[in-house]
Amino acid sequence: MWLYISGGFLSIVAHRDLPEFLLVRARHPSHIEALFPEIGINHLLNADYPYRTIVHRTVVARAMEHYVNNMEYDNFKNSVVDEEYHDACLDVWRTMWAYGNRYRNGGV
Repeated sequence: MWLYISGGFLSIVAHRDLPEFLLVRARHPSHIEALFPEIGINHLLNADYPYRTIVHRTVVARAMEHYVNNMEYDNFKNSVVDEEYHDACLDVWRTMWAYGNRYRNGGV
């Protein structure tokens, strides 16, 4: 799953060898820290997501629940402080707007 939060973009997938755990990946270490502030992060130089950590599924669920329960913004893009990350999120928004617009206008 791709997860966009105010503090960063995460790719969260099932761990291949540990079914009770998830692999949380990011392209910037602060993005993992935004949701998991006290967890260790591994750095892999040649990976598409160079920052990674292994997290128990229940810890991920609790962190996401905490984020949702404490959300106060009414516009996601305006909640993003990091300018470069904001611009990246805006690019995603534009791409998904174009995708949805095809269907809104009767496309298949």
